[in-house]
Amino acid sequence: MTAPPRRVPALLTRLLLLSLVVAALAAASCTLVGQGNLHVANDLSGIGADNTTLRAFAPDPGDPFPPAGYVSLFVRGDDFGLPPAYGMNGYLYLARTDLDCPQSEGVPEAFSLNDVAIVGLVTVTNGSVNQFLLMQDNPASRQANWALIEINELDGYPGAHLAHRCGTVAWTASGSALVNPCTLRTSLAGQPLAVGKSFALDVNKKWQFCLGGAAAGSNEKFLFRTTNGGVSWKLISRTTLGSPLPEAGVGELPNGNGVSALFFQDANKGWLGLSSPGHNLLRSTDGGKNWVEVVVTDLDASVPVTSITFTDSLHGSFVTPDGTWTTSDGGANWTKAP
Repeated sequence: MTAPPRRVPALLTRLLLLSLVVAALAAASCTLVGQGNLHVANDLSGIGADNTTLRAFAPDPGDPFPPAGYVSLFVRGDDFGLPPAYGMNGYLYLARTDLDCPQSEGVPEAFSLNDVAIVGLVTVTNGSVNQFLLMQDNPASRQANWALIEINELDGYPGAHLAHRCGTVAWTASGSALVNPCTLRTSLAGQPLAVGKSFALDVNKKWQFCLGGAAAGSNEKFLFRTTNGGVSWKLISRTTLGSPLPEAGVGELPNGNGVSALFFQDANKGWLGLSSPGHNLLRSTDGGKNWVEVVVTDLDASVPVTSITFTDSLHGSFVTPDGTWTTSDGGANWTKAP
């Protein structure tokens, strides 16, 4: 292959620029958290059989790169191409998969895009790969099997993408793998929490609702916040459904039904919509620890708020099944749109 198809130029440009940034910063100290050999999947000659490697590096405390919650992937190898020529120039997808690598040689070995999660694009120059990529680090992304596959479909095999390399990556327990906050607690009855609405202000500041048990007109809710991209989370507020014991530093959420909308203008000012009678729009000024109900003229308390957005510090809107309300003073006053 000599060029990527027309359907991926924007993705190609972004990933190649990102790769240059990663390579420029790769000298920062870090910890090796994953490594493996990507073997040739369909090469009878045996050339390059074990010379393609993948290494994953997580940041140590204080490292400027990679960012917390990410790993830097380094892929290196040569002899890319098909027999008898191994001087490929073009691009391949780096992908991870739950499927086993192809085993039989001498026939087209391939994956469909439904079989894999694409991590990024790598450049092949004169049959060689020598590239850094950046990947968000979480338990789901630390899959065992990795492959380098063709961007275009394999001729004669619709939906199939030829595997140039495929192998197993072993991961350590160290590093900054992202945490699912809903696994940090259980409901008052001891049941697992379900993932609810979330909001990300930027790559580091995020909020996540986790839902527990329910009663008539109420739903047990936990609101977690992270300031390091999901490496660690802190419970900042929860409902009093079931009369849990008070926790220092944890605020109260209304015992209404499910969360239908969540938006933060900055690290402190947030808005919350509930799908329950009596509570439909709430505001926080301390990052989500405490919430107060907002009374809006002409908005019935039984109508759920389904979405909230702000375009700047003053101008925002929220949507309900009965219409849209707007503000031009940061939410002090709301007016129903005509």
